[in-house]
Amino acid sequence: MQRPALFVGFLFLAVLHSSAIRHTVAHDFHYSRFGLQWNAETSTWQGILRVFTDDLEMALSQMDSEAFIWRLGDERENPQSDAAIETYTTSNWFLVDSAGQALEWAFVGKEVDYDLTFIYLESEPTTIDWACFATSRGFFELFDDQVNELTITKEENSLRLWLTLEDPTKPILSPRHD
Repeated sequence: MQRPALFVGFLFLAVLHSSAIRHTVAHDFHYSRFGLQWNAETSTWQGILRVFTDDLEMALSQMDSEAFIWRLGDERENPQSDAAIETYTTSNWFLVDSAGQALEWAFVGKEVDYDLTFIYLESEPTTIDWACFATSRGFFELFDDQVNELTITKEENSLRLWLTLEDPTKPILSPRHD
């Protein structure tokens, strides 16, 4: 009688353990998408950066020497979240001119939809062909296989770039630069 009870208890604990592991294991796909659109009326680049919320929380925790529980999108979200997100994103996603000067971003806000966070950024006023290169280092400190996609749209033209740890900077070719 004792053996069946032990066996059932063992199975119960194994199922609980595997269920707990399944919920704590991070996703295998390390990817961000930054869609940039030229706004001719304001002469600015406007962008939406889409990232996995758990990756962002991990990056924010690694960026700061203090251990924070961020709770992005939760009613108990850390009050320092927006400032930390602004610092992290504006120092890891860039448009750069031929002299290596990066365009300044303004953090407009964010929306958290459970596992995805949408971060809204806008550049300072500039000219449409100011940027010659796109660069990103976002999440490279966390994942060797991280891919940061940038889609740059101006007028009816669109360019998609894939930035990786091995290749974090790509040229932006435009009629002016060809």
